[in-house]
Amino acid sequence: MEKICDCLKVVGASHEGVVQAIRMDSFKDFEDCLQDRCAKEANADFIVTRNVTDFSESTIPVIEPEELLKRIT
Repeated sequence: MEKICDCLKVVGASHEGVVQAIRMDSFKDFEDCLQDRCAKEANADFIVTRNVTDFSESTIPVIEPEELLKRIT
């Protein structure tokens, strides 16, 4: 886990990000929407998840873990 944290940044949700996620009804799942808002605030390059289909409305590109590994190795 520590090595993962060397190349990834862990971010939290701001108050505004939470409010935006509450107001966005395009996502089926609030937590997925909140992850999208956090990624947006952090200027993330990607959201990494095995559940790509739940992020079809994401404003940030979404990739699977295997794709991330290809990109960083």
